[in-house]
Amino acid sequence: MKMRRKKIVTLITTLILCVITIIVFTMYKPFMQEKNNVTTESATYTTEDFFTQLHNPLPSKNKVKKPLLLENKEVMGRIGEEIQLKEESNAGTEVEDAEMQKGGNKEDSGEVEEKVEQDSGAEETAAVIPPTAGANKNLSQYLNPYVLQVIKSYKIAGGRYPYLLNNDYANYNGVTTTLHYQNQELLKAHPSGNRASHCSGITFEVFFKAMQARNRQLGISPDNFNNMTWDELYDFVLTWYAAKGPKSQSNIAVAVEKYGVGQRIRNLEEAAAGDFIDISRENNTGHTAVFLEWIREGNQIIGFKYWSSQDSTRGIQYNQEYFNVISPNGKKYGNVMIDRVYVARVLPVSQYKPFK
Repeated sequence: MKMRRKKIVTLITTLILCVITIIVFTMYKPFMQEKNNVTTESATYTTEDFFTQLHNPLPSKNKVKKPLLLENKEVMGRIGEEIQLKEESNAGTEVEDAEMQKGGNKEDSGEVEEKVEQDSGAEETAAVIPPTAGANKNLSQYLNPYVLQVIKSYKIAGGRYPYLLNNDYANYNGVTTTLHYQNQELLKAHPSGNRASHCSGITFEVFFKAMQARNRQLGISPDNFNNMTWDELYDFVLTWYAAKGPKSQSNIAVAVEKYGVGQRIRNLEEAAAGDFIDISRENNTGHTAVFLEWIREGNQIIGFKYWSSQDSTRGIQYNQEYFNVISPNGKKYGNVMIDRVYVARVLPVSQYKPFK
């Protein structure tokens, strides 16, 4: 009798534990789901580095008026001094930069090692990014040389800028340092001060710093991006982050064209170092980066080299990927969809277009 009662008690206890386990798993499951999908033209799209965005990465009510941080001012001042551009006499607001002809995609004066992401995403091998002169076009008056100088200012050796992607948008927006525009907080760095970033955040941060550096060089207020208000630049950010709808309607190229500061480069052969690139992959992930150069097999573009922040390199680093074009052996070089590439270039200040 006692043995039977003991078995019944054991059975009941086991059932209770199973029920509790099921309840706990059900409650915890939403927190384990790290992928948010949006719809592109014919497929779902999930960024590797920023969960796209049927939501805003920043609550619109979190407008905090603050003076520009002294640290940010000093950093931008140093970047402006390093660029050493001269204003051309035939275009009062345009500048030259000899560094553009050298490339500018090396860390300091040494060669930069990168992690090469293989098709499977599992294997990584060391590679070296060589200098690139970009397309056969003088881009000294565009933002490109400033962009290349800004990315050189990140001392990426030793993992100083880790990768971090989360949905704590009220406290962290993928930038390494908090950005302010017109005395208002625009994007927030991680509150821990760890200088973490993700692809959408770091590429916008580079754009923002390069724009301010060029403005200072030309004697323009660093808080004047083609006369954008804070709200307009905030909308620019959401568009850059692909947070305003389908990818075809919300990306880096749409952002620069919408606000008159840039243009989409539709012919891939015209892309140059210092442009911004937004790609989608066959596995429903995507990425945003600073473009450096194409990888070719003969005359065919089969991949590209870039600078960004990604999980595969554990943060900011030079990297390369390959397109889903067919190689001579009948296999694809990679999984980046070559027909879903957006390349954006920021124009000279004198070529800005009115948008209001």
